[in-house]
Amino acid sequence: MLVPYEWLKEFVPGLPPADEVARVLTMAGVAVEALTGEGEDAVFDFEITHNRPDLLNVFGLAREAAAVFSLPLRHPELAVPEEGGAAEGMASVEIAAPGLCRRYIARIVTDVKIGPSPGWMQARLASSGVRPINNIVDVTNYVMLEVGQPLHAFDLDLVGGRRIVVRRAAPGESITTIDGEQRRLSEDMLVIADADRPVAVAGVMGGLETEVSERTKAVLLESANFDGVSVWRTSRALRMRTEASSRFSRGLWPENARIGVDRAAALIAAIGAGKIALGMLDAYPGREAPVYVTLRPRRVNHLLGTNIPAEEMKDILMRLGFIIESKDGDAYRVLVPDHRRDVSREEDLVEEIARLHGYDRIEATLPEGAPPEVRLDPARQVASRAGEILRACGLSEVETITFTNFEACRELRLPEDEVERRAVKISNPLSSDYTMMRTTLLTSLLDVLKRNAARREDDVAIYEIARVYLRREREDAPGSARGDSLPGSGSACEDLLPCEPTKIGLAVMGRIAEPSWERGAADAGFFDLKGIVETLLEGLGVRGARFVAASHPSLHPGRTARVVVAGDGDGSDGDIGDIGFLGELHPDVREALGLRKRACVAELDLASILAARDPVPRVKPLARFPAVTRDMAIVVRRDVASAEVRDEIAAAGADLVEDVRLFDVYEGPQVPEGHRSLAFSITYRSPERTLTDEEVEKAHRAISAALTEKLGATVRE
Repeated sequence: MLVPYEWLKEFVPGLPPADEVARVLTMAGVAVEALTGEGEDAVFDFEITHNRPDLLNVFGLAREAAAVFSLPLRHPELAVPEEGGAAEGMASVEIAAPGLCRRYIARIVTDVKIGPSPGWMQARLASSGVRPINNIVDVTNYVMLEVGQPLHAFDLDLVGGRRIVVRRAAPGESITTIDGEQRRLSEDMLVIADADRPVAVAGVMGGLETEVSERTKAVLLESANFDGVSVWRTSRALRMRTEASSRFSRGLWPENARIGVDRAAALIAAIGAGKIALGMLDAYPGREAPVYVTLRPRRVNHLLGTNIPAEEMKDILMRLGFIIESKDGDAYRVLVPDHRRDVSREEDLVEEIARLHGYDRIEATLPEGAPPEVRLDPARQVASRAGEILRACGLSEVETITFTNFEACRELRLPEDEVERRAVKISNPLSSDYTMMRTTLLTSLLDVLKRNAARREDDVAIYEIARVYLRREREDAPGSARGDSLPGSGSACEDLLPCEPTKIGLAVMGRIAEPSWERGAADAGFFDLKGIVETLLEGLGVRGARFVAASHPSLHPGRTARVVVAGDGDGSDGDIGDIGFLGELHPDVREALGLRKRACVAELDLASILAARDPVPRVKPLARFPAVTRDMAIVVRRDVASAEVRDEIAAAGADLVEDVRLFDVYEGPQVPEGHRSLAFSITYRSPERTLTDEEVEKAHRAISAALTEKLGATVRE
């Protein structure tokens, strides 16, 4: 905001030179971005924060400067010479939307003589970046800059029925604003209307049909207090940012409307631009109760680490316009002035005292007492550790946008009814590419693979730890069926706001390791990703995880698995649920995305991992006795998972089986149709003694019998 130094000095006689004012005000929290010119011709460029609308005017800044420099403050001249008929007989005012307009004041000016404004007024407006127009319009702009109250002048003879109605716009209404543009209005916009049609967009801009011109003989001066949020939304919807809307949207105080209209009337009379009618039209349905805050000097010094006397605190607050009404023990009852709408609690008063006392006068001190215990969020710890493990596995972290669209979900063959039911749609999308929040990380990760493939980069290994967004439904409330169709697709939410579960997403395409004499240049497949997931879960302390064959619309049939955690993480029986899924991309999906090489993806739920992990590391002592290793080859049906066979071997071997490892799978002429041969290496060891051949043989026979009985397996000798 541009403010001429001589205008500021008019309200604060004895103000120091401009450069000193800029330095001290900036230290007190009123930042001066630039200072141009010298002496009386200097102009400040203030940066006003959004919570201080009281400083968006010359008088507000003068009030602040007077408080900082402990100088007397002059107030604007508000005495209005009224003459002629009563304003009540010349027009009427009605507020039909009191929720959006807390106050509306109108003064009537008769015998208007339109012409140029005085030179001194034009000079101040020009120095403040405002173009002079004519005496009436210049007065409204001058008062807005001087006391912060936006005003508007209507040609009273052009106002239908000489009636002002503050209401919401009717369906299909439009208005031509003073910039000549036709504006289509919506029902949530506030307008100033006459008896027939809208004549202004409230708080934003006036209408062309009632604009003041050279033919104007009578003027209705508007000074109102509109709801800041409503003005901001209207200004944004119509793409009209004006000086008035920028002030209203920050939140003005209703009492300023009276100051603004009286100041404008006084100036119009002083420059001979018209006569002011007796009285005013003042509709004030939104009268607010005064705000009181309790101040405890001891609390102030405790928070600031100072020893400021109570009398100095009172002096600072009174210089800023606060009123100390009473004292109850060590506490003061402080009345907050109307213009300080940012002050509502004791801490706000502490801030005011600190900045006027001087931040540079507050000595640096060490906090007293024991420092607070630092407790890291478990979810963030696990996410950080997961990132370390995945990077060690050769994956690179990506950070993608959370927006996607329904077309991307169709490319992944996700069920349309499921996506439609769970998707959080964006009401004002930036483009057709961003119409909804993602429901899975697959859309984001596969978009990265797609972009890389388009640039002939076919070897990619990436991961992302981020949120997905799922719309809640009442049947999803805690204790009811969740209805998620995808494994690991979400954690329970507490209310009907969208779920935002955190996921760990992985995607690999092409080679993920440099070729070697042992591995060659093979591309990564399902089992490569499975190994990465196993490494991740083991590193996070998740024990008892199993991979169960599953189906997924985006993934290859027969190369997809659910990740299931059993028991309480120690390998005991009883599943506690899916924590995610992994698999190779379906050929149709890969073709739709334009991927030349096969790709594998996985998605794990962080909350489920947190519930399944054992945070206490487990260690085993070094073995004191030798181990005995025996191999066993069995023929089982093809639908029997190797993990099921491994678990049965461990269970049948009682406490003697230390490790079971699958080292060969064979399907061929020697194996019956629909069967396969699995070869396991079984390690036997006792922590108490050296095993005898008889003990090992007995355990080996027990395992063979259990496999034959429970799985229908044939042991190959």
